[in-house]
Amino acid sequence: MPGKWIVGGLAVVAAGIGYYHYEIRQVEQKLDDMAQMLEPLGTLHYAGVTVGLGGDLHVNRLLFEPRNTAIGRMRAERITLETGNMWQLLRLRHTLDARRLPRQLGFAVNGLTLPPGLATGAQDGIPALWLDTAGCGAYHAAPADDLLAALGYRDIPLDMSIRYHLEEDQNRLTVHSTFGMGPLGLGTSTAHFNIQAASNRARDLAPALMATSLQSMTVDYEDRGYYPALMELCAAEMDMEHRDYLKHHQAAWVEAWEPLGLQPGPLMIEAYGHFIQEPRGYSVRIGPIDNPALLWAGLDSPTQWLRQVESSLSVAGRPFGRVDLRQVTPRPGRLAATPNAGWNATPALPSDSARHPHSARDPVIALNALGDHIGRNLQITLADGRARNGELLEIDEGHIRVRRRIGSGYMVMPIALTDISEVRRLR
Repeated sequence: MPGKWIVGGLAVVAAGIGYYHYEIRQVEQKLDDMAQMLEPLGTLHYAGVTVGLGGDLHVNRLLFEPRNTAIGRMRAERITLETGNMWQLLRLRHTLDARRLPRQLGFAVNGLTLPPGLATGAQDGIPALWLDTAGCGAYHAAPADDLLAALGYRDIPLDMSIRYHLEEDQNRLTVHSTFGMGPLGLGTSTAHFNIQAASNRARDLAPALMATSLQSMTVDYEDRGYYPALMELCAAEMDMEHRDYLKHHQAAWVEAWEPLGLQPGPLMIEAYGHFIQEPRGYSVRIGPIDNPALLWAGLDSPTQWLRQVESSLSVAGRPFGRVDLRQVTPRPGRLAATPNAGWNATPALPSDSARHPHSARDPVIALNALGDHIGRNLQITLADGRARNGELLEIDEGHIRVRRRIGSGYMVMPIALTDISEVRRLR
């Protein structure tokens, strides 16, 4: 009798090992097919496919090398399919073939490195960066890549995931997502939905999801060093003390909402001031909402949505009431970079042009001739009248990089060619 149990156990183990290798080979075959499809564009490499005891399927060290070397490589340390446990992984193919939604499923990418320049673009098109750099002089219009480079960050690894869990009786769905930017910050969100579905079949879930109600959604942000570094950089850019720059930035931040057609309320302004004094994190919670799809379809503006939905904002654990954004007439144009006296900011220090009046006698250098002046000290006058002096390091895709002396050290600053009024040589 014991011998039969041993033989049976060995048979189960052998079957499990065989299925393990079968699943891995299926994924490897899909990756090889994908590599063949991408072959005209570039080469796809991966180190291997593994399965974890928790039911996670991993593709390790994925690398795509485009044939166009100007684009750059894209890497990911690990791409993971999360099923919750080994049994769910083994049944995943059968569940999908039966047109059923798995009880839980997730997808994660860790250590993703995008090609340099992929995220390049004017901050004017990224509202979050427009607000973060309000009042930051030339950096208020700098491309995202150049801003991060000035902060000392390059090749930032990204970590992102999204996963859901459906309760056994199909009456509750939880969706959790994360987005991390290495040493900068981490954002997470968790949403709980109440649904009423007869089963986890697609034909039952589809109509139930259309009428689902949101019980709550919480969005959290954890700062890992981005805001302190940004405030320090901008204080140096504006030649202001750190404390004075925070006041100046908060005033500019309030004004920076206007081009978006929005204005923050008093408590929200106070909350932001509390955050930038000691950036640790904040949390926003919304809900409940009986029928999100129906509510959204009947709204004319995001502010109307905020007025009709319960919300709460907290900074470092301190509550600041509801998210208060009011609709105003959008104000076009770029914000002025000079300090706002209404917030008791210190007066701006003399510009570089005032410190070097002799440079005005030098002839103007045409922008298309800047390449002949790399390595030389230049006075660069911006369109808003400010001047930036420093050594011209390079010209790259509509931007120049200038090395400026800041205190006892140096800072490399990007300047868009479209923001330059004139350039003269410094003696």
